[in-house]
Amino acid sequence: MKRKLNVMGLFNSVKNAFSGSETSDIWEMISDLSQVDPIIEASKEKPQLIYKHSHRCSVCFVAKGNLEMASDNIKEHADMHFVNVVRSRDVSNKIASELDVRHQSPQAILVDNGEVVWHGSHGGIDADAILEHFE
Repeated sequence: MKRKLNVMGLFNSVKNAFSGSETSDIWEMISDLSQVDPIIEASKEKPQLIYKHSHRCSVCFVAKGNLEMASDNIKEHADMHFVNVVRSRDVSNKIASELDVRHQSPQAILVDNGEVVWHGSHGGIDADAILEHFE
């Protein structure tokens, strides 16, 4: 399922990324260690997408924009979570340890029924690949 490019959506994502803004109605922020286990547990009811981002990495802005452009479709199937790895490295490390996925940034991890069913990093973060898991 290919999506049409939404130029304004991409522009807004890039603008927000470079302005330092990371909060939006798309993402549920993860900034505390105590949030990790409940998210993994919630995956037993609904898939959970965890995205790890660094504002110091240009590739992160592209990956984040890709996911945000597809967020309406993704959110039909999964909750979307955001980790700022610069501010919350301990959270990122706990996610890596709990899910047995080596830390990378950018990184997207799809958790379903407590297990990682897909993960990608850098240029491998592709909303279409994530959406294929829901078909």
